[in-house]
Parts: sequence; C-alpha cells; structure tokens
Amino acid sequence: MTALSLSFAGLLSTLQSSIGTLLDPRKPSNGRLYSLSDAMLGAFSAFYMQSTSFLDYQRHLESREGRNNAESLFGLTQIPSVEQIRNILDQIAAMGLFEVFDRIYQALEQQGYLSRFEVLGSNLLVALDGTEYYSSQNISCPCCSKRTSRKGQVTYSHKAILPVIVAPGQSAVISLSPAFITPQDGHAKQDCEQAAAKRWMSGHHSMAMARSITLLGDDLFSRQPMCEEAARNGFNYIFVCLPESHLALYDWIAFNAANGKVKTVERSVSSTAKGDEIWHYRYLNDVPLRAEAPSLSVNWCELTVTRKSDGQRLYCNSWVTNHALSAQCVIEVATAGRCRWKTENENHNVLKTKGYNLEHNFGHGQQHLSTMLLTLNLLAFLFHTVLGLADERYQSIRQIRGTRKGFFQDILALTKYLWFESWNALLDFMLADTTPKKAKRRRRSSRDTS
Repeated sequence: MTALSLSFAGLLSTLQSSIGTLLDPRKPSNGRLYSLSDAMLGAFSAFYMQSTSFLDYQRHLESREGRNNAESLFGLTQIPSVEQIRNILDQIAAMGLFEVFDRIYQALEQQGYLSRFEVLGSNLLVALDGTEYYSSQNISCPCCSKRTSRKGQVTYSHKAILPVIVAPGQSAVISLSPAFITPQDGHAKQDCEQAAAKRWMSGHHSMAMARSITLLGDDLFSRQPMCEEAARNGFNYIFVCLPESHLALYDWIAFNAANGKVKTVERSVSSTAKGDEIWHYRYLNDVPLRAEAPSLSVNWCELTVTRKSDGQRLYCNSWVTNHALSAQCVIEVATAGRCRWKTENENHNVLKTKGYNLEHNFGHGQQHLSTMLLTLNLLAFLFHTVLGLADERYQSIRQIRGTRKGFFQDILALTKYLWFESWNALLDFMLADTTPKKAKRRRRSSRDTS
C-alpha cells in the first residue's frame, strides 16, 4: 500500500477508496440514478464546507457555468438532493468508513506528526468520552437508546464515544473512529458508555500493540472491569477516581496517610490571571481498587491547586493509573489526566458549536443514517485537523484569515460564485489576494534602502 499523502487530495482519495469497497444494497433500478459515492461525498462535502446549502449552490453554479465545485473539489459526478442522500445513506453501516480513520492515524504516525503529542515517555493520550448528538420525544429508530422519565415520558437519543488523541500544549485533537452506544443484538440490557468503550478497546488492540497508548476517562471508567479490559488490550490508563464512588480505596489512602506512607510533592506555579499558585500532589502505589476480592492493584494520585495569597482552593482531582508513580512521574500523570477536558473543549464543543453542528438533526432515518452522518461529520473535522498540521497552504490561509468562522465564510462564498479546478487552486486563489501585497511592500522596502 502506497504512503498516504496528507494533502486534501490524498485524504479525499482515501475516503473515495473506502467508499469504493462498500456494497450498494439497492436493487438495480431507477432508484440507482445517483451512485453510492455521490451520496456519501455529497454529504461529506456539506460537512467539510460547513454548509447544508453547499450542494444547492453548486447546482446553481452548474446552471450558470456548466461546471461545479462539487465535482472538481469532491469528485461527485452528479449532485443528489438532500432527500436522495438520506435515503441512500440510511442503508449503509457507518463501520465501513472506519478504515479511513485508521489509515490517517497510521500516516500521521509514519510521517512523524504524532511525536508532538507524546507524553510520559512515548505515550499517546486517547481521551474516551461519550456525547449525545440526537434527542427526541417523537422520532426514533431501532438504533435509538431510550430513557423514561418518572412521569412516563420516553426520550429517544443517539450517543457515541468519540475518542481523540490529546496532549498538553496542543490545541488540536485528532479524531479516531467512534464507538456507537446503541442496542446490541443478543443483549437484554440497554447499551452504555462503558460497554461501548470496551468494544472500542477490543477493536483497537493492534493499535495498542504497535505503540504505547494511555487512555483517559472519567470516574465511570475507574472500575475494575474497565481497567482490566484496558490492560487486556494493551492500553495504559489514567482514569478519574472520586472518593464518593471508591470508598474502600479512599479508606486505604486515609490509613496509609495516617501512617506517613502517602508521598507528597509541592511546587509553586506563577499565574498572571490568578496570582501565584501552590500545586500540591499526593500519591501512593499499589492500592486495591475495590474491597471485593480479587482486587486489582492500581496507583493513585491527587492534585490540589490553591491560591498562594489566600489559600483558596482552585482545583482538585484524583486519578488511578497503571503508570508507576514517583516524584517526577506524578506531575506528568496529573498533567496528562487534566488533558481530558480537551475532549470537551476542543472536540465536543467545536463539533457542536463551531460550524459542524453535531447536534443538528441532519436526518434520522430508520437504519444507519444518523450514525453514517455522524461519521462523515467526524471525518470532515479530522480532514481539517490534519490539513492544519501538515498542509502549508492551509496553515497560511488559516493564519491570514484569523478566525475559523471567517475561513469557512470565505471558502463558501468563493465556491458559490467561482469554479476551481482543485482544492489547491482554491487555496492559491485565496493566497494570491494577500501575498502580492506583502511582496510589493518588501520590494518597495528593498528599493528604499538601496
């Protein structure tokens, strides 16, 4: 297999190749006027351009110019309607596109882009966090989860684990394939976040065998079955561990603290916003995770941040991990554990409020539509993330334009009225609007000093 180019053309080719392996469940008929590829790439293009009107704009451009950007940028041969896209995609399981996430991850690894995300030696941090992206009291499908209120009102929803690679000091997060929280065949109990996370671990066993990966998770994950599942599949872990849910563990901590066996580290940290702070770490190795035998032995640490001037507590959290703790390592583990917030701020929040509109009901369907649209939306987010890491043209435009919103407004406005033969041609057009002016200033400056 040839090396994947981390350009837009290379990323799109990977998506097109994956789509080409999917079986079209439709019977040959007039209902196959639009190809499976056109339907998937049409939906993907709307997410990538952050506009549900993108395809409508391209129909108008086609009528005026005899050509359109849906074809030149994304490879569509015909432009299906939104309703046609929904009908086609509802029949296709989203898992068929998961290999796109895997291939992009492997290319980032092979080409060295993941080195900046490494912590704790050579570990990558993968935050596992669930989110709800659809909710209704009226519309449902067999894949919906449901909850019933005390008054008997049933709410239907779609949820998923959205794993991302995170790191301290890195604003970008790298999306990995999701794990859907959905009713499982042969299971009487309703699916849950922990069960979906276990399926994800099992499905990514080979990833953990190839390099060191530490999973991050909230307090629901710091239970023995979850920790054992992580270890069984080759993952390290740092999971939040709260006193109210781990009574036996904290009794053990209190007993050892009373006997002087809980070790501490303290350092002063300057903060321009809040004044000087005291960061106080406590840690203990070989702690039983639960009272029932057999109990897994884990390592525990806690970080408390207080303001130096008045002693006000600003932050407190604690974790269990399989990383052996020392005076230096406890600082690294706590820093890594705190990175879990990035999955909310840099992933969920961006997907829900910064143009990807994750919670918008793009279509629900009766089979796979909701999960397929989520997957295509995540791929659009991943493409932009990768281009931000690896594509100099893209980086230059984003820096010049300043805001995410402004960037997407520009590319949508340009492609609404003008035709571009490729994504690079579009970026070159945008760069040409600024580069010549700077070049002229440099030339004038050179003449003035000569």
